[in-house]
Amino acid sequence: MTLIESLFAQGVRALREPRAAAADIIALGVPREVVVPALFLVAILSVLIDTALFAAMPEIGAPRSPFRSLVFYVAVAGAFAFVVTFVGRWFQGVGTLENALLLIVFLQAMLLPASAVQLVLAMVSPNLAVMFIFVVALFLVWIQINFVAALHGFSSLWRAAAVTVLSSFLIAFVAAPFIAAPEVSLSDV
Repeated sequence: MTLIESLFAQGVRALREPRAAAADIIALGVPREVVVPALFLVAILSVLIDTALFAAMPEIGAPRSPFRSLVFYVAVAGAFAFVVTFVGRWFQGVGTLENALLLIVFLQAMLLPASAVQLVLAMVSPNLAVMFIFVVALFLVWIQINFVAALHGFSSLWRAAAVTVLSSFLIAFVAAPFIAAPEVSLSDV
């Protein structure tokens, strides 16, 4: 079985057994030289889907530039990997930054098909698209908590949930000024 086939199988398994799938993904020993380009690939695909989604649903706002969106996706994923690693260690976890980034990239890759479905639903019924992504987001939180539990070797999902929530608040606090910042182009300088 190739690495791609194994990762696809683990993606399907993660929907049913997220903690076990995360442990198996970590056990694959995917090198950093593969994870970083995979992060950029997932970010590029996400930006393409988001751009199409903004075109299909203009009422959700004006899209940011694709380059700025790409930088934002990569920065938030990297920052979240860093924060979840060190907050988890504060909670007596054993996770590494490399494995945290691997699981974040994997989770984002799992979100791509759901984003594509949301795009199709947005063209049919924007309200249905919003309800669909809300349900997906709740399910992804459950998967992410299990991934954090596997990453840090936590036996308690409550500890993993605490790490996930605290990490999310820290990232939101740091990212908020960048989200709210107006776009600046070279012609403005």
